[in-house]
Amino acid sequence: MKSLTIIIALLLMPSITLAVDSSGNYAVWGIGKKSCFGYNKAMTEEGNEKYKHYIKGFLTAYNIFTEKTFSITGRMKEAEVLEWLTEYCEENPMFGLENALVSFTFDHYDKRMKTSGSGAGR
Repeated sequence: MKSLTIIIALLLMPSITLAVDSSGNYAVWGIGKKSCFGYNKAMTEEGNEKYKHYIKGFLTAYNIFTEKTFSITGRMKEAEVLEWLTEYCEENPMFGLENALVSFTFDHYDKRMKTSGSGAGR
């Protein structure tokens, strides 16, 4: 069901390339496989840098591979992105961190920065 929801959402966004297998699945590497519960727990402890690095890498890759997107985060600061993810994960503790990040991109797509001319220096 999760894969079907992602596929439908991706199909509704014409400027995103569908990059999944014929069943709608894709490989998730690294810490993105961890649960939202694990993410929230780790963010309250020291040593949470690996989560921050994963999140930054995911968002950077999204910016690279999504047409007309300079920054999916718009004008949000890192702390605001992490706060959004924390809230999402509190509501969905069994979801994976990768699901939270995909949901973030869907939620912020219309608010993204389309060009670098808006002075963002992330």
